[in-house]
Amino acid sequence: MPNILLVDDDAGFTDATSALLSAEGLNVCTASTIAEARSLLESGTFDIQFVDLALPDGSGLELVDKRSPRTVIITGHPSVETAIRAVRDRVDDYLVKPLNKADLLSAILTPAQAKATTEGSGRFAGMVGESPQMQALYSELERYGPTNVTVLIRGESGTGKDLVARALHEIYAPKEKFIAVNCGAIPAELIASELFGHEKGSFTGATGKHLGFFERAGNGTVFLDEIGELPLEQQVTLLRVLENRTVQRVGGDRDVKINARVVAATNADIEKAIAAKEFREDLYYRLMVLPVDVPPLREREGDVELLAKHFLAQAADEHGAPGEFADAVLDALQRHSWPGNVRELKHTVLRSALMCIGNNKVDQLPVGFERPPALSGDGGLTVGMSIRDVERELIMKTLDHYDGNKTQTAEALGVSLKTLYNRLNEYEASE
Repeated sequence: MPNILLVDDDAGFTDATSALLSAEGLNVCTASTIAEARSLLESGTFDIQFVDLALPDGSGLELVDKRSPRTVIITGHPSVETAIRAVRDRVDDYLVKPLNKADLLSAILTPAQAKATTEGSGRFAGMVGESPQMQALYSELERYGPTNVTVLIRGESGTGKDLVARALHEIYAPKEKFIAVNCGAIPAELIASELFGHEKGSFTGATGKHLGFFERAGNGTVFLDEIGELPLEQQVTLLRVLENRTVQRVGGDRDVKINARVVAATNADIEKAIAAKEFREDLYYRLMVLPVDVPPLREREGDVELLAKHFLAQAADEHGAPGEFADAVLDALQRHSWPGNVRELKHTVLRSALMCIGNNKVDQLPVGFERPPALSGDGGLTVGMSIRDVERELIMKTLDHYDGNKTQTAEALGVSLKTLYNRLNEYEASE
C-alpha cells in the first residue's frame, strides 16, 4: 500500500483523515508545517503527499517540485481553484474540504484499488467480506467510528466481534491503547480490581496501587468482550462508570476521571438474561446507545469462498501449504452451514491446509467434516424432560462427537468456550 504524507495545520482534520486512511491499511505520516514536511520528505520515502495551501510558515505549493512525490492540494477555499489550475503541471490533483472517503481513495489508489477498498473487498481492520450484510456493517463502522459513544456489538460466537471492536478503535483513536477484556475469563474475586484498579492495602496481597483497565486505556478504547458474563455486582459499578465517566479504585475513596471509549460485545441473549434477573436492564440500555449486529457467516452470501481463500493464503505464507483449493473441497466449504461462523471456517481451512502440505492443492477436509453432531434414534430424549436436561444431553453428545475437544464443541454449539466450561462445571457439581 502507498506511503502517504498529510500536511495540514488543522489537528482535528489530520487526526480524522489519518485514522480513516489507517483503517484502510495505508501508512500515514502527518506534518503541520512546511519545515516538518521537508524533514519527513528527506528522511523517508512517500508515494503521495496531501498538502494544504495555507500553512503557518508559507504556501503548501513550496513543497511541490520535480523531486516531490505525487501531490494532491487540499483546500477549504474553492475560490483558489484558478490558482491551482495555473500550476497543474506540478500538481496531480486537488480536493476541496470537507473530504470524503471515496475522494481520498480515488486520489491515492489506482481505480481498481479504490473500487475494491470502497466496496469492502479489501480488509477493514482485518475484516474480509463483500456481501450486502458486510457492506452495511462497514457503513455503520464508518458512521460510528469517529464518535466516543458507547457501542454494543451483538453476534453469534465466531462472527468476528473482536475485529469490529478493533475497527471502531482504529477509526476513533488509532494511536491510543486498545485494551481487550474477556469478562468471562477473569475470576469473580479479581474482576473489580482488574477493571477499576485498587489501592495499596485494600485487600490481602495488594502490595501497591494498581490501575485498572479503564485508567490504563487513557484516551483509547476498552473492549469488554462477553459482557453478558459480567457478575451482577460489577454491573452496578460499570453502570456508574459509564454514566459518570469516573472510576473508584477498590479500597479508595476518590473518583478518578476516565477518557476511554467503551465498546462491549456479547453472543448471549441479553434480553433473556434480563428476564432471568441475570443482567441489569439499565446497564443494557446504557450499552445500547449504538448497537452493531454482526451477521452470521451462513447469511453472508459469497463470503465463504472469499474468506476461505484469504485463510488459505495465510496458511500458504506461514506454513508452506498449497495455495489453491481443489474444486470439490471449495464446493464442500460453500455448502457447509458453519455454526461456528468465521472462526470455524478459519480453523477448518488451516487444518485442511496442513494436512495437504506437499500436495499441489488442498484436496481433502478434516475427518468428520459435513457430519454435524446429531442425536441418534431418540437421543435419550423423553417426553417431559426439562429444557435444562435437554441442553445437557445435547452438550454431552456434542462433546462426545468431538472426542472431548471443548473448542470444537463450543464452536459447533455456537457458544463461547467460557460458557461451555461453566455448563460442564455445573454438571460436575450436581453429580
